[in-house]
Amino acid sequence: MVETVEIPVEWREHVHPRRGGVAGPKVVLDEEAVSRARARERAARPIAQDMAEHERTPPELGKAVRAYLGGDPDPVGAAAVAAIVVRYVEGAGFSGESEAAPDILARWVTDHGLAFAACAMTEASAIELGPVPRPSVPDADGVIRVYAYSGEGPRGWRGEIRRPTAEDHFFSGRWLNADAVAKRLRTLVAAAPEEEYREVVARLAAHRGDPMRRRVASYLVPTETAWMDESLDDPSGPFLDHDHVALSLSSAAQARRVEHVWATPAVVGTLLDGLGADALPLLARIFRGGHRDDDRREVLLKALPRIPDQGVFPVLLDQMGEPGVPAALWEAAERFPALAVWALAPLVEEGTTRGLRAAGVVRELLYTRPDVAEALPAGLARALLPRAAVPDGRDLPGLPSVLAGRPGRSAKVDWADPELLPRILTRGGDRALPVNATMRLLGLLAAKSPEVADVREFCDRHSLAEFSWAVFERWYALGAPSRHNWALAQLGLIGDDTTVRRLSPLIRVWPGESATARANAAMDAIAAIGSDVAVTHLFELTRHGKYKGVKKRAAQKIEEIAAARSMSLDALADRAVPDFGLDPQGTLVLDYGPRRFTVTFDQQLAPLVVESNGKIRKSAPKPGPKDDPALAPAAHALFTGLKKDVRTIAVQEIRRLERAMVTRRSWTQEEFRALLVGHPLLGHIVRRLVWITDGGTAFRVAEDHTYADVDDDPCTPAPGARVAVAHPLLLGDDLDTWAELFADYEILQPFEQLGRPVHRLTGGEAAAHRLARVEGLVLPYGKAKGHSEGRWESVNADGEFVGRWLARRDPAGLYVVANLTPGLGYYMYGEGEEQEIEALWAGPAPATMPLKAVQLGEVDPVTMSEAIHDLTRSATPNPH
Repeated sequence: MVETVEIPVEWREHVHPRRGGVAGPKVVLDEEAVSRARARERAARPIAQDMAEHERTPPELGKAVRAYLGGDPDPVGAAAVAAIVVRYVEGAGFSGESEAAPDILARWVTDHGLAFAACAMTEASAIELGPVPRPSVPDADGVIRVYAYSGEGPRGWRGEIRRPTAEDHFFSGRWLNADAVAKRLRTLVAAAPEEEYREVVARLAAHRGDPMRRRVASYLVPTETAWMDESLDDPSGPFLDHDHVALSLSSAAQARRVEHVWATPAVVGTLLDGLGADALPLLARIFRGGHRDDDRREVLLKALPRIPDQGVFPVLLDQMGEPGVPAALWEAAERFPALAVWALAPLVEEGTTRGLRAAGVVRELLYTRPDVAEALPAGLARALLPRAAVPDGRDLPGLPSVLAGRPGRSAKVDWADPELLPRILTRGGDRALPVNATMRLLGLLAAKSPEVADVREFCDRHSLAEFSWAVFERWYALGAPSRHNWALAQLGLIGDDTTVRRLSPLIRVWPGESATARANAAMDAIAAIGSDVAVTHLFELTRHGKYKGVKKRAAQKIEEIAAARSMSLDALADRAVPDFGLDPQGTLVLDYGPRRFTVTFDQQLAPLVVESNGKIRKSAPKPGPKDDPALAPAAHALFTGLKKDVRTIAVQEIRRLERAMVTRRSWTQEEFRALLVGHPLLGHIVRRLVWITDGGTAFRVAEDHTYADVDDDPCTPAPGARVAVAHPLLLGDDLDTWAELFADYEILQPFEQLGRPVHRLTGGEAAAHRLARVEGLVLPYGKAKGHSEGRWESVNADGEFVGRWLARRDPAGLYVVANLTPGLGYYMYGEGEEQEIEALWAGPAPATMPLKAVQLGEVDPVTMSEAIHDLTRSATPNPH
């Protein structure tokens, strides 16, 4: 069953009617028009007789013309005479603009009936006058001669009456295209009594002899779907306009075979009339094709929201950046709320800009139309449902004065109706802010007022953050109007760590959607939240952001936060690792009611779920029918969020500790115990590494947070000693013993430490100024370029790129320098020339050749070992 579509009233006069569809304007045949047509036919009679007798006129066409002129109602003869009237009596030529054409139609219908007129029009599409065009060729003397006649030429000069051929480029039947002919006749056929309509169909069946006539017949009676199926198999041609093909469609299968139509009220209105909701795939293809004509795009934006099909919603969502689309999406949602909820709810959890807009629409529908909650697919978008009612706190003690009193009207906040947003609870969670107080809060948020701080202290932080996100969500679903950009900025005022988690993936994609300014504003909001989770996500953006602008902005925000906290970036990173609610042992209990699970972590900080019987799972089980209906879903959601957050920080924290090992970074014992050993998450990594003091005492951290030496005896670092990740070079002869101990305890390490290759300088190398063993090695271009953007650098003191060296700084400020030939390109990535190491030396600053070189033994041995390791691992010996 085809879903019907409500066609705009103003389009109805443009629709090409069909049997059983929208009725067209009543067609009144003018008797004067009939008289004019008869007069023109009389004038055409001698021309028609002459052309009918032409030697090249096919006998059947000549016979049909003579029959019609003799009074026999022959549709073929009538079609030929009509073509002669238009070409030679009226002189309309090939333009298709004919004043005589409507009169001819009136004459056919009045004098011979509707069925005759339909057959004659169909035949007229396949009538040509004159000789078949042929290429112009010169005569024997090389001259191309063109003959033209003024007035009446010799007998037979007009040529024959014939059917069109492949050589024809101008067609006599173009006059049929006009609405005053084709559409008027179709309107008459659609409105005819049933018996007359069936006669039209029956007689037309005998006049479908070629692609041209089949196409016209299909247009006149589009309900004969088999005819249109056959016509679509025909090769395309210029008979009727291309739009008439679309005007003839009657099924979804036929619409799939049409690639493009012009989006006019006539075409789109007729498609909706004939196909109903089945017109959507064709209209969606046109819409997605990026139609830039404002008028035609407006037609599509008027049509799509009227189609009762859930497929409309993703089509509009994907084009939300275009003018008029947000309004069309909301119109469609208001017309068909249940379809909107069903279509959009699965997109809500995507974590994409599309999902964000979908959430804004679904939330409003659930708040304004509670009945559509039944249309929600099972388990989807439940967080958007209105919460259970909580009493208004009209006389709340301690209500901040900034929330008291009647709110003023403001266009900046009127769109954010509190009735369509989650209620904000007080700290105790048992009362909700009244609507007036909520409106005043919206005003404070729009003004970015510092008085919002008082509200944060008074309200439940989670409900405040959910309200904040819903405001942002609604703004974005309305098309993110720039005049209300405060809806994004306010996330930084009352958002929380959940806000950060939701914003981060959007920041990654917005620059690719030409919304870099929005991504920057979102990073400002995350920085304003300023929590450890916020800092962690900013660090993640600096390391793995796709766009350089995003990385730069995130780094700027981190520096601002570090300055505000009076910390170095490394110190800030130490303190930016969230504990995720883990207990001091680094575990978390998931309470399902009758079942309880313990979360722990492996050597890569991947969370593991331990059942009561000791069985280990990689994920939390889904809540079952016997689990507590409130506790189990909350616990499952808690684990899902934990897994996502830990995945974000695990790699960066492991790499950060590895970087601390190779750069010789150290901590005071108090910092080490508070920030690393005692951290519920990082403690899992700390216990899998060997640590060393600046006095040379190596130890590991046991499960109970005590320290043990290489003999597994208790160990206490000397007072005031600093602690660092032990590089294997510093463990000397104890390295193998440490490796055996970790193997005995089955301790897996988060990165290569005890098994890391160690490169020590020989006595001769330590006294030398260049390291011969690496000179001559060849680095693939990609490896060398990667080093220049990693632990090595290729910039001078002014920060300018210099591709002739790779330099690595040791803790004392000396540089290990590898000079390269032919050198790296600043903008060149991927493939490039291999880089040969000309010299490896050390000095106070990098240069294109050894300059003020020092003995290699003066360089920190860990830095030198890592430099040799990097170069030998990524290079192959030079074959030359």
